[in-house]
Amino acid sequence: MKSINKKSESFVCEIPLRVSESQAKILNARFEVARQMYNALLGEGLRRLSLMRQSIAYNRARAIPPTDSLRQNERSNLFKQARDTYGFSEYALSRYATQVRDSWLGEHLDAHTVQKLTKRAFNAVSRVAYGKAKKVRFKGKRGLHSVEGKSQGSAIKWKEDQVAWSGINLPMVKDALKDPVIAYGLAYRVKYVRLVRRLINGKDRFYAQLVLEGKPYQKPEHILGTEIVGLDIGPSTIAYVGETQGALTMFCEPIVRNHREIRRQQRHIDRQRRANNPDCYDEKGRAIKGQHPSKKSRRMKASLGKLSEMFRKEAAYRKSLHGRLANQILSVGININTEKLSYRAFQKTFGKSVGVRAPGMFVDILQRKAESAGGEVNKFNTRTTALSQVCHCGERHKKPLKQRVHECTCGVMMQRDLYSAYLARFVKDDVLHATEASLAWSGAQSLLRAAWGDSQQLASGRAIPASFGVYRSQSESSEKEDLVERKGLDVVAFEREPIRAQSTIGS
Repeated sequence: MKSINKKSESFVCEIPLRVSESQAKILNARFEVARQMYNALLGEGLRRLSLMRQSIAYNRARAIPPTDSLRQNERSNLFKQARDTYGFSEYALSRYATQVRDSWLGEHLDAHTVQKLTKRAFNAVSRVAYGKAKKVRFKGKRGLHSVEGKSQGSAIKWKEDQVAWSGINLPMVKDALKDPVIAYGLAYRVKYVRLVRRLINGKDRFYAQLVLEGKPYQKPEHILGTEIVGLDIGPSTIAYVGETQGALTMFCEPIVRNHREIRRQQRHIDRQRRANNPDCYDEKGRAIKGQHPSKKSRRMKASLGKLSEMFRKEAAYRKSLHGRLANQILSVGININTEKLSYRAFQKTFGKSVGVRAPGMFVDILQRKAESAGGEVNKFNTRTTALSQVCHCGERHKKPLKQRVHECTCGVMMQRDLYSAYLARFVKDDVLHATEASLAWSGAQSLLRAAWGDSQQLASGRAIPASFGVYRSQSESSEKEDLVERKGLDVVAFEREPIRAQSTIGS
């Protein structure tokens, strides 16, 4: 069999499968066995990690400072000794998985699938070992939702138009090849196959995700731009500015409107829960400590199923909106500059908005699409740039969060998010190059004002979001008056000021 180049480009093609009821029972049984195997591997991995951390060699290695260059070899050898002694490695955990599989579990799972589960479990435990996660997540009643093979030669494989897995064949749905994305993907070499289970309208649906070698399908309408794009993302708004295009808009606004139906359904379920468990609440409707409302009526279970389906549709719609917005930004340019934000801090202040809109997930999608197109998303430091607090003339204006319009004595007046996105275009190596921003301002000013005005029109029929700021036309602002006064300034003195500003911004 031809060896697979691990560094080759890959993309995923998802194909819906046609599964009979008898096949669904077999698949659900295998998914349940995979869940139990995965939980057993997680437990064994945590046990070995605990023993390793208690060992003398491990604690001696931790006592050596990582900055001590003379003792780094000794430190590495001690850590290796601790790992080898207690079998904390993927290979050692794989041998344990082979022993577990030598039982009734082996009747349902093949060796290659178990090896991938081992790798998945060990990676989860390794994140805890290296301090990247606080705990692992055992799979509960909802079960495991995906299993995969190691290669096309594994038990889970793709044959012409169907998935073959240990005696059962799962053909793709009729007319699937009419989808140009699927037809494009099937022309490439399959690296391995992943089988995915989703609960849709109360029924299990199965999909094959083919990991293919090559570049993903690009739809003809999704053109790629060549400009440098500045991006400013807030908890509920997003602004992007290029050389010839710019926009300020609400971030995933349709999701917020649809989320009201979910809130209404949640209140309905809460009333059902209280009616089914009156002993768990006092006379004022407060929950009694230690009393868990576990009784569920038939109608309440149906309501919970409906709520689950609403959340699934919301997640799918949100992902679609994220992809649509990412394609819109990439049509301006594939090299994007944006601030490196802490979305955990966003969650503390704007929890509901972030939970519905998911700005962090959008940035991940944008980064993946940009890198696939040959560009990049450059995330710069917010402390060294402070784009919302500076002007390209060099002055700093400490503004509270409620002040949504940037105004400066030099005559600049612009919506805060749009202006930050404009300045982001001129950030290199965590430093704002104010000279370049000043030279380009005369041409970009009309573009930004047009984008600001368009944002007010998009909100027509609804209340204008406070984060957009109050738009003032050119004639009503002080900007025009200041520009007239600046016509008589010495040109040499005016061009020196941005040069001085460049040395101060980012210092």
